[in-house]
Amino acid sequence: MRKRNGPGRDPRADARINGHLAARWAKRTVDRLRRERGGINAINVFPVPDGDTGTNLYHTVRSAYRAVESLDGAVTLPDVIDAMATGAQRGARGNSGLILSVALRGVADALAGVEVPDAPAFAAALELAAARARDAIADPVDGTMVTVLDAMAEAARERADADDDLVRLVIAVRDRSQAALRETTGQLPVLRENSVVDAGSSGIVELFDLLYLTVTGGDPTGGEHASGDGEGGSVPADGRAAVDRSGPDGAAADRGQPATLLLGGGETGLELVAHVGEQKDRTRPLKRALTRAGGTSIVVNWPMVHVHTAEGGGVDDARRLLDVLDAHRVVDLRVEDLAVKQPDGEPAGLVALADGTGLLLSLALSDAVAVRSDRPDLREVVEDVVGLAEGPVFVLPDSAAAADTVSGLTGAKTLRTRDAASVVAAAAVFDPWAEVEDLHADMVEAAAGTRVGAVLLAEESHGEGPLMYAAGDALTVVDGRVRAVGTDPEAAARDLVDRLLGAGGDLVTLLPGADAPVAAVSRLRIHIDAHHTDAEVVVIDGGQTGSWMVVGVE
Repeated sequence: MRKRNGPGRDPRADARINGHLAARWAKRTVDRLRRERGGINAINVFPVPDGDTGTNLYHTVRSAYRAVESLDGAVTLPDVIDAMATGAQRGARGNSGLILSVALRGVADALAGVEVPDAPAFAAALELAAARARDAIADPVDGTMVTVLDAMAEAARERADADDDLVRLVIAVRDRSQAALRETTGQLPVLRENSVVDAGSSGIVELFDLLYLTVTGGDPTGGEHASGDGEGGSVPADGRAAVDRSGPDGAAADRGQPATLLLGGGETGLELVAHVGEQKDRTRPLKRALTRAGGTSIVVNWPMVHVHTAEGGGVDDARRLLDVLDAHRVVDLRVEDLAVKQPDGEPAGLVALADGTGLLLSLALSDAVAVRSDRPDLREVVEDVVGLAEGPVFVLPDSAAAADTVSGLTGAKTLRTRDAASVVAAAAVFDPWAEVEDLHADMVEAAAGTRVGAVLLAEESHGEGPLMYAAGDALTVVDGRVRAVGTDPEAAARDLVDRLLGAGGDLVTLLPGADAPVAAVSRLRIHIDAHHTDAEVVVIDGGQTGSWMVVGVE
């Protein structure tokens, strides 16, 4: 047993990590990454040089702390870490954010029931975090976040096996994390070419440096990351890596010069981030299937999935990946164009509700968070998205029932869209960087200016009233009322188009459902071209199950 006050004893050795300290650390992570995100963005060249790793990490830890804020009463360490892991996954952004959420979940699972960890428990938590992060990635690469996490876990185990106390272990892991970060430059060619460290890894090191300061009582706001020994974080605000950028031969780059990033013309492609609804964890087969479908940068933290199309990949590639994901039922989707550099500032947000995988993709390509409107937790999901946004958020419901479900959310502006076609019309004019008042007016005008009808297949017989029908009949619905009954859904769709275009219009949007044959849609296009020569036709493969065809006319 160690003497509590022996000669040379570090007085900080009695420091403990408990729920209160973990909550303080969670709050400080948000403040730190808010300041440091620009510097991390500036060195972001892997897996794509989209300059948003710092921003993604910031939004992820911000979501983690929001979950901690929602805890009631006295909380334990497991309470805080579990909330952080849950919140981080809920709001994870990008490749780096999802990997961080996986690592936090590993820590939370390892510390379940451990209110005050000792050195062995802490080492076990880092080991599980590193293992989970590596396992979540379809193709782990040296010189990235997983490499640094592995090094930190190894250092923690060495110090725990040497019977060090928790503070000495934390100090050793902090030192090893900074050394491992420096080493990433020589481990990955794109980092060596640009003389930078890995951006995601620098975020991990920032957070652990902050844990060190919190455990030892250092001031995280003093000077340039006051740390008690004159050293600080890994990336200063000017975007240069404040580390010795050594190449494989050990020669260091000039530390006094800002990095000139060699981006090779700029990578292109689409990033998809989705939640799937299947309860059983199918991570391993899903990673294999996404790889076979051409996906890259694959990270899975079930039920959340992150994947890129191959460089230069477009909508067809994204649809192929989405088909793989939808085998496990996609319930919400974000899509980002990696070739587009987002300006600084906080854009407006859009949540678009939809029934159908094709609609989810179409709406997500309009900068919306696309959410399935039949989710039983719909209100909670939309409330989470709204709560995590720093700018205004607009919500587009696709039915009266969905509108009722999401009504009255604080911080959200819910438009009266009420059907799939008007949701698509409003989303088409969404510009996240426009003035809020102008944006609201444009979307309201687009939705109101769309005449909408649908062809539905009756699920059961109806024997009363002027319009009687049997199960399976084709029902033409306009303004929520059945206007005609037939037996042929294709003929009903053709008649619906003629009815809606009878009042004029120059743009027809067809949203075929999951049961509408491709040939029938082609014949409907031919009919429009022949009989309504001034009308342009747009087909969005909606894939919805609630209707055979939705038609919008503007």
